[in-house]
Amino acid sequence: MGKLGTQINEKVLQKLSYKLVIGIIATLMLIGVFGYLADSLIDRELSAFDTFLSSIVFDMQTPWLTDFMIFVTSIGDTSTYVVVVIIYLAVLLKKKLKLESLILLITILGAWGLNGALKFMFQRARPDIEHLIEVGGYSFPSGHAMVSIAAYGIMGFLIVQYLQNQGRSYWPVILLTSLLIFLIGFSRVYLHVHYPSDVIAGFSAGAVWLLTCMYAMSILKSRGNQKENSPL
Repeated sequence: MGKLGTQINEKVLQKLSYKLVIGIIATLMLIGVFGYLADSLIDRELSAFDTFLSSIVFDMQTPWLTDFMIFVTSIGDTSTYVVVVIIYLAVLLKKKLKLESLILLITILGAWGLNGALKFMFQRARPDIEHLIEVGGYSFPSGHAMVSIAAYGIMGFLIVQYLQNQGRSYWPVILLTSLLIFLIGFSRVYLHVHYPSDVIAGFSAGAVWLLTCMYAMSILKSRGNQKENSPL
């Protein structure tokens, strides 16, 4: 039993080390993207970049697509998160997944808090163009982009883990979750309430926080498994 537990622990540690290296590389790249955008914002060098990308998005506008984008952006509203998270937490707690429930809350609430702090730090005004929906607050980084990648990202991650344990295909979940997150961010530019750089920065910052929470959960779960497999 002790030998089996040791072998399992070694495999878990190897897997975590592999994920850690990939996670660190991805995190550094994302921090680099956010840092570049933040520095460019401070130096007022984002105007040409934002104008170019915004013009491409604005050329796509049609009445039916506008209605669809308004619906999509509502999926990233606070009221939607409250409903979705309550349902998600109810399912997790019913299955007695307390750690997953805690990580879910920390990921989402942490993303909200960090976004608020970053907005206050940079205090960038929203695009000076007619907004297609009512909004308030500062623009950089996009809260919808940052919170959506953290919230729906962690939800998708938990579903993927469950499907992996069941030996079932999980790629559709990854693709659908990625598409939803992208569309939420895209909708903010389409609806004239964010610059493209706001959305990219939001995705970058949110992804860093998401990766941090995902790895933290992996470490805590591996420690739990080590205790279960311990001969003592």
